Amino acid sequence: MSCFRHSIITTKEILSKSKGLFARHARSDIGSFRRYTAAQITSNDELSQIVEQFPPQIDYAFGYGSAVLHQQNSNPSSSMVDIIMSVPDPYKWHTENLLRHPGHYSMISRLGGPSFVTWLQCNFGAKLYFHPYVDLPISSSSDKRQIKYGVVSTSDLIRDLRQWDYLYLAGRMHKPIVSISLPSDSKSAKERKEEKSYDMAMHGRKDDIDSAQRGNLLAAVSTSLLLIGGESGHSNNSSMIVLPISKLYSTIASLSYTGDFRMQTGAEDPDKVTKLVETPGMLHLWEAMYADTLKKLQGLGLLSVATTRGNSNAKTRIEYDPTDTATRKQLMSHLPPRLHNHSDQIIGSDGASCIQNGSFALRRELTRIVAPAARSQGLKGMVTAGLAKSLKYAQAKFAKGRLKK
Repeated sequence: MSCFRHSIITTKEILSKSKGLFARHARSDIGSFRRYTAAQITSNDELSQIVEQFPPQIDYAFGYGSAVLHQQNSNPSSSMVDIIMSVPDPYKWHTENLLRHPGHYSMISRLGGPSFVTWLQCNFGAKLYFHPYVDLPISSSSDKRQIKYGVVSTSDLIRDLRQWDYLYLAGRMHKPIVSISLPSDSKSAKERKEEKSYDMAMHGRKDDIDSAQRGNLLAAVSTSLLLIGGESGHSNNSSMIVLPISKLYSTIASLSYTGDFRMQTGAEDPDKVTKLVETPGMLHLWEAMYADTLKKLQGLGLLSVATTRGNSNAKTRIEYDPTDTATRKQLMSHLPPRLHNHSDQIIGSDGASCIQNGSFALRRELTRIVAPAARSQGLKGMVTAGLAKSLKYAQAKFAKGRLKK
């Protein structure tokens, strides 16, 4: 039953991923490894210990946010550890979780039971059920960690990655995250044999997530290049665009905030995108995450990637021609199917004004995806978390956003 592992970079995979396209400035030595992992502030072991306290029927889990990966001018000790768990059967999972952790649920959710919780999760918002301000013990520490965890059906996760129905989890997975080792990953041979059918199904879903995530990253880069191409103000005398790779990553990071009411109302940190890319250690994670995608696009002849060395750091730049209609068509082909209905307008024809109009049309369609999902997911939190926790969460968000100014 459903409302229905991934190209996600773990610290163990970062060096091997970077040996290709970015190997010139990401060498396999201890210094490089420290640069790549410097941004992670909640350990893999701590994240695994958190997930182990929940029902084991989990296909995939990852950590994210400023308490997992450091962001400039943020205080990790005052931030919740954000975790997403993808489950094959939300009803079965919530049934057991209500028995284990009834206090995590609002009063109305406890009264409604697993059927109500599953109905609420799978039919409203971005099909996630969030639990904020949950305190869980960590065996490696005498203190408890405060977390916010979200539950999603694996089929709904895969669909958002492929279709961008909500660009909610798909947008979150455009950015560096930390994959979490699941309890099933360390089971004994006997335990695996006893749960062979579930184990085989779980690994099948991991493959599906992996494939969907590769397409999600390709769509993110292609969308961003189309947006940048129409917003760069190039002239016919200079059709090629050369941009620092940080510009590409910043555009990717901003996709899921396009039209998000939290940005518009000051309920989100206005410097969020900058912090996600420019915090020390984060750029290396972005480069490792997108190395294969950029290599593929370079192989197709759609762009070129070049790295130059200065006095201190290597600088990577991307060069491409957004005025070339064939290039725009090829980039458009990598976008999710729902955006193909507007392909003629997005691709446009020759001429700077047409390309700019295409970029505007693409951003408009992204807004139409993000805005309704963000609003309904926010309203859903009033029921899933309860009024008190929802108000506390909103106040904390405003403190990072409008009240921060």
